[in-house]
Amino acid sequence: MSAEKIEDVLIVGAGPTGLSLAITLRRYGIPVRIIDRAMQPSSVSKALAIWSASLEAMQGMNVIDDFLRDGARLNALCIGDGSRQLARMEVGEGIDSPFPFPLLIPQSETERLLNARLSDLGVTVERGVELTSLSQDDDGATATLNHANGRTEMARARYLVGCDGARSEVRRALDIAFEGSTEPQTFLLGDVRIDGGGLDHKNIYLWWRRGGTVALFPFEEETWRIFAIRGNDTAADIPPTLDELQGRADRYGPPGMRLRDPSWLSAFRINERVAARYRAGRCFLAGDAAHVHSPAGGQGMNTGIQDAVNLGWKLAHALQGIGDANLLLDSYEPERRAIARDVVKAAEQKLHLAFSSGDAMRIIKDIAVSIFGNLSIVQKRLQVELSETEIVYRDGPLVTLGAPPHNARRTDVGARARDAIITVAGQRQPLWPLLSEPRHTLLLFEDAESPFDASELIDFTDTRLAILRLTPENDPDKQVRARYRQQAPGWVLIRPDQVVAARGDGSDLTGLNRYLDRVLRSQKSSEIASVTSPNQGLATHEADGVLAP
Repeated sequence: MSAEKIEDVLIVGAGPTGLSLAITLRRYGIPVRIIDRAMQPSSVSKALAIWSASLEAMQGMNVIDDFLRDGARLNALCIGDGSRQLARMEVGEGIDSPFPFPLLIPQSETERLLNARLSDLGVTVERGVELTSLSQDDDGATATLNHANGRTEMARARYLVGCDGARSEVRRALDIAFEGSTEPQTFLLGDVRIDGGGLDHKNIYLWWRRGGTVALFPFEEETWRIFAIRGNDTAADIPPTLDELQGRADRYGPPGMRLRDPSWLSAFRINERVAARYRAGRCFLAGDAAHVHSPAGGQGMNTGIQDAVNLGWKLAHALQGIGDANLLLDSYEPERRAIARDVVKAAEQKLHLAFSSGDAMRIIKDIAVSIFGNLSIVQKRLQVELSETEIVYRDGPLVTLGAPPHNARRTDVGARARDAIITVAGQRQPLWPLLSEPRHTLLLFEDAESPFDASELIDFTDTRLAILRLTPENDPDKQVRARYRQQAPGWVLIRPDQVVAARGDGSDLTGLNRYLDRVLRSQKSSEIASVTSPNQGLATHEADGVLAP
């Protein structure tokens, strides 16, 4: 059972994270193999919300139009106690994004759309294939794969990524601890139709009374997901019945609801855990294999998708012999693990607040929500946090290379780029699509009298770097300058995952050249022989006349 060939990347797990990683790699021309032990794609809804930062990533994967067509925009979060609505929090207020709203779409549909995109890129998920053991050396990883027909295969890959969920076999094989805890309560979940209750199918409802809480999430055309806590008198591993959920709805939820036609009923415990490491040699963890938390806020799948986009371009560079592979791949864990820890902590706090019980806590929650929940500033802060558009990478060798300020904020090094309106051939258009291509983008903020001399960057301006000159002609209202806080001449370099890599004032390109030399310069063939594919090609991209070498 020897490995017959070596794959560039073997992805274990074909959920949203694994599919997003495979799509990202294919956009760079990287051959990938993706396997999943399940014989069929998931048919249940699971995760429901896609937030703004993930929608931005969907544009980079060229699937955003499909998601906007098939998903439903969420309008509001309504919070109440008994017959009273305490607050209505509009969703989308304050989110600075080309997609300033969460989109409600079942995870099964998310996977279907991503699968279709991956198929267009020439890759088919291999189903009924399970990883049972894993070893690695300096040149790659070797996985034992069991196929549904009984065949055992030894698969060899230069890099292996475990996107195989909370019970990750990859994580177990790498002996990486899953640090954290398990909530003591058993939670109930049901996907049902609901009559009555005065519910608006474009709103989320969080309701409490009589010492308990229910949460209601809309999706598809008429379906609702209902969450509640099970009492201590019922075993945790017994699936709920519709009658049990109806009892919770009657006792704790908006009055008058009648549940019917369940399509999924489940009882589960909530874990709040983060992997101790995201990288072990040639192997990586992403998505639920690296972090799990409560569904409060709906950020689990979103965080996994952004893991994939972050890791994908770095793996592609390493395999293509572009930049310092060790610097790039070592940057994945400190950037993404810190974000996961923050997300897990915030989700835990939201869960405890929402489902806390007792008469005293009910009074406190009623007062707090009535006062603060209706304040615009509070609503905006919550939505911006959930959207993940304001996250800032503060650690790791790649961020350090860009020399960030001590208190980095939006459009500083490590923070996300911003959309803006530019003028091209007399037509106004958004900047964001240009930032969503699989390459770095350099924004040069020029004065008419003193354009930048970019001739020294010519070595990078193929598929690795696009240069966008911001002049009075294509930025007549100075909107891009304002959005990037760059009124005087200067430059901003943006990574393929729409994160600011480096920036500087004036015509001094020293910091830019330092970054480009470590991240975009081709390595000598002798230095990259162990990581590059012999038949690897570079895709070409054009940018409709606004990009200049």
